[in-house]
Amino acid sequence: MLPFAFSAPQVTASAQQLIDGQNGAGAAIGIVHDGALIYVKTFGDRNISEKQPVDADTRFEIGSVTKQFTAAAILQLQEQGKLSIDDRLATYLPSFPHADEITLRQLLNQVSGLPNYTNMPDIVTEMSTVPDASTKIAAYVAGPLHFTPGTKWEYSNTNYWVLGQVVAKVSGKTWEDYVRAHLFAPAGMSHSGFVSDEPGFDDFATPYWQGLKNDLPLQAAPKMLESWPGGAGAIVSTIGDLAAWDDALAGGKIVNHDDYELMSTPARLTNGTSTNYGMGLETAPHDGHDRIGHNGGTNGSLTVNATYPNDKLDIIVLENSLRGDPGAIESAVLESIYPDALAAARTPAKGEDLAARTRIVGLIDGLLSGTLPLTAFSPSMQQLLTPERQKATAAHFAPFGMPTAIIFKDREDAPGGTWYLYRVEFARNVENFQIQIDPKSGIVMGMSMRPAG
Repeated sequence: MLPFAFSAPQVTASAQQLIDGQNGAGAAIGIVHDGALIYVKTFGDRNISEKQPVDADTRFEIGSVTKQFTAAAILQLQEQGKLSIDDRLATYLPSFPHADEITLRQLLNQVSGLPNYTNMPDIVTEMSTVPDASTKIAAYVAGPLHFTPGTKWEYSNTNYWVLGQVVAKVSGKTWEDYVRAHLFAPAGMSHSGFVSDEPGFDDFATPYWQGLKNDLPLQAAPKMLESWPGGAGAIVSTIGDLAAWDDALAGGKIVNHDDYELMSTPARLTNGTSTNYGMGLETAPHDGHDRIGHNGGTNGSLTVNATYPNDKLDIIVLENSLRGDPGAIESAVLESIYPDALAAARTPAKGEDLAARTRIVGLIDGLLSGTLPLTAFSPSMQQLLTPERQKATAAHFAPFGMPTAIIFKDREDAPGGTWYLYRVEFARNVENFQIQIDPKSGIVMGMSMRPAG
């Protein structure tokens, strides 16, 4: 007897509605309770041109979900006495830029200040044509750090790419060989591999995208050469293997319980502020339920691997198209199981600024229609909001229908201005809309839409 109201047809219907609205390629969903895989459902195609359907053993690129594997490898090596996470990076990679300024712990917690190498110009072309990433990445991050290490949190793939290099240096093996032997094997992950293995996988889900401007028909995405994603995003896996990984990691088979607690506890900045990020794991609650997990994305695949520890529940979503939205599917699954989660998601937070709401609703309308007023934004935001990008964003959201509800969820004062968070419900999707406004000038300093998961 499950301790929650679980209806497989209801979960499938909720997911199917979202996936139909995405008009993407394929997807796989897994639900785990107390270590047992209680639900697996697949949708669409792993290869569109050959009309090959996704099945329970289809392998997907999991992108940044890889980071928890790299974090676990570093902590394993510490348990073996081969390194300390409080060592400077220079102890292991002395020639890497800023290596004497940054500790391994700061890399793990995403507080190093190293620029994110996946933001470099022409990154998609670089990743698919340049065999050796190391020189390019080192050159890109050689400029000033974005901040003094430990004083701010900023997501950077560079942190985990570098940690993958540390694993190789300390273990004397390639990062891939170490992960196979010390992570995949004890977890029982017999169907997992890396982007370098993709040509040999006959059940691989081809990643799909719509080009750099998101304005082309769905097509196979450029392949990532293996040296680029590394410890930040190179793993390929399945629903079953990720379910086994979640159970092994939380169950003490990979790292000891103290180190798992370290991975799943939010780090704090030097001023004591929580970051909502541990080591390769995000730690923010969702819809009133404690959540530990990570999202992932590559040139043409999107992933969610989420654990709800108090509920003994894991939700895993794999998609092989950038039209996908695994976070929205995760939310739909959670909310179909727990009515209180849906009620919590739709309950407005207290203290909404009604004047800010009026403006934010207008900005949401502008984002969805591709008609944002550029004068309302900071110069750096204006550079990002090109007509082409606005058009592509509007096209991305068009299949979801018009918003049916815009719900205030949170606000937070920050040095660059006040952040406002709204849950935006569409007919066929749910997104979180975040906007940062300078309270003095009223200028919009930052804005993003992300899956509500």
